[in-house]
Amino acid sequence: MILAAEAVAKGPLEHTSLVVRAGEVALVAVPGGQRPTLLGLVLSGRMSPAQGAVTLDGAADPRALRRRVALVDSPEASAPHDGIRLGAVVREELVFAGIRRPRRAAPRLLADEGLSPRARLGDLAPAERTRVLARTAAARAGVDALVFVSPERHGGDAAAWLDTAHAWAARRYAVVVIASAAAVRQAEEGERA
Repeated sequence: MILAAEAVAKGPLEHTSLVVRAGEVALVAVPGGQRPTLLGLVLSGRMSPAQGAVTLDGAADPRALRRRVALVDSPEASAPHDGIRLGAVVREELVFAGIRRPRRAAPRLLADEGLSPRARLGDLAPAERTRVLARTAAARAGVDALVFVSPERHGGDAAAWLDTAHAWAARRYAVVVIASAAAVRQAEEGERA
């Protein structure tokens, strides 16, 4: 699986290119505002770029992108409201994933993660939030690429969300992390250390 963007641009998002293969993590520095969300929407086939192209295994197929690429916690696109109980968030995500009996599956998933279904999403540590939302996004049938959008906005150390990204890459997912230049630099420095 190869996800590639060739000079994509949309609104304030300037020409951005990347290539990521199954088993890899691509860190993409994008200035703030709407740009990270725009790039996530374009990479996942939910929005067409004004310029450039996104391909999956060499083919420009927005329908395949929507089916195979999942957004993780994207502001104004897929991020749940912080005040919602974690159990409700996970149940809803499992419904979207087509999981049978999400009312039973959600508590098991959360117990496996060591999290309470009664906790509010906004009360989770940044690493926990990223980990559980990535897991529910990956639960959708056919998904083999994950796009994390601005994980640094919740605070915490870049190593936490980068560890989650690498864990999914180790499972043969193609993983893109869209973050600020400072967060990408911190993540890259952590990888070199």
